[in-house]
Amino acid sequence: MLSSLRFLYMFTLSLVICIGLGGIHSAYAQPLDWKVGVAKVVITPEVPIPLVGYGGRADPYSDVDIDIYAKAMAFEDHQGTQGIIVTADLVGLQDVFFGPVCEQVMKETGLTRAQLMLNASHNHTGPLMSLNPDIGGNVAYAAFEGDNAQKVVEYTKGLQEKLYEVMMAALKDLAPAKLAWGEDEVEFVMNRRMKNKDGEIYMAPNPNGPVDPVVPVLTATNGEGAIQAILFGCACHNTGLTGDHNVISGDYAGYAQEILEKRYPESIALFKSGCGADANPEPRTNIPGVRKIGLELADAVTRAIENDRRPVEGKLTFAYQMTKLPLQKLSKEEVDVLANDKGVVGLMAKHMKVYLAEGGTLPDHYTAPIAAWGFGNDLIIVAFPTETVAEYALNLRAEHPDVPLWVSGYNNDLFGYIPTAQIVREGGHETIGVTTWLWGIDLESQVGFFTEDVERVMMETARDVIQEVRVNSKN
Repeated sequence: MLSSLRFLYMFTLSLVICIGLGGIHSAYAQPLDWKVGVAKVVITPEVPIPLVGYGGRADPYSDVDIDIYAKAMAFEDHQGTQGIIVTADLVGLQDVFFGPVCEQVMKETGLTRAQLMLNASHNHTGPLMSLNPDIGGNVAYAAFEGDNAQKVVEYTKGLQEKLYEVMMAALKDLAPAKLAWGEDEVEFVMNRRMKNKDGEIYMAPNPNGPVDPVVPVLTATNGEGAIQAILFGCACHNTGLTGDHNVISGDYAGYAQEILEKRYPESIALFKSGCGADANPEPRTNIPGVRKIGLELADAVTRAIENDRRPVEGKLTFAYQMTKLPLQKLSKEEVDVLANDKGVVGLMAKHMKVYLAEGGTLPDHYTAPIAAWGFGNDLIIVAFPTETVAEYALNLRAEHPDVPLWVSGYNNDLFGYIPTAQIVREGGHETIGVTTWLWGIDLESQVGFFTEDVERVMMETARDVIQEVRVNSKN
């Protein structure tokens, strides 16, 4: 009897051990064939300067709600191929400001431009950037003059140095890790293009309009099983706080990062903005209300982490194309008509009138970067530039149901809005096109409205870069 019980005990123990090892195998057997490094730096201005994103704020910011950051996540695959993703709590990472930073990193590391991906949260409670103290005189910069303008220039130069430093620090931090990928969703993302009875588009919550509610999450876990980096996204304007709030804050994306770094104290959380140009968070409210939105996003990220993350293996591949996005060829008379618009379209047209009166010629295209990163066959990140509307992400994923796609906007340059063909036909705020001069950039000639053909060019280029990284992953 005792020998039978002993046999049963040993059999049961063996079974438990086997089951346990099987569980360990499924969760931890993925080899540490990646190296990942992360770093972050505070980019809150040391002295009050004007904020960007809303017109009408007549003074530099009055307070700091939470600090804002630039962060970097460096990757190295088993073949030694490297790449760096940068995120920042800023309105944009304009190429005219940060292209030189990339050039410096490329020179010192041997990386190509395709191996650097810069993404901004499109934060409207972040600092204005400019390298020209004399570029004021438009709606975005009520406080951009005199000593304030010089402080903005000094801040921007310091910001360039900090982005260089954080990218190099992430590379120096590279250590063995495993990557995993998952998704969840949020409910606060709301389309903001509403049509009135006359068919005109105005900005208001539209629960029937297209949005992308997906929250993609990529984690890096070290050899001790601790999460060291959380890269996550959301396709929605980072504008829970309105122009009534003249404070420094990371808005809902900043709060979400703050919460996640408390939940996973060994990690750095990086927010990568999606294609949310035609979406706002709802409700748009005060600081406590926006903190709740940040909590909802952090909860979605946590669910993605704690549920069914899928291993990301293979090698790192890149594709990067500079593509010509077509602009409308408008006559002087057509510009005069558009100048009657009371919104930003009218403001744009007035600027175009001045430029034409000075003998300038309106451009017929804007050259923009579209990129993709492939993580083997397990994940492809598509990096659209600037403010890209949701249907680009929705349509691209629908076209590639067999490919795990993370489609993001606000990458590598900020120059205005990229609408779909339908949005160009309908009109509204998202048709304002190239507005570099509104963002503190001294490029007076870069102004224009995109044609309907911009959608075809965007989608064709996106298909090309996706195909390129898929092919390269097999070689």
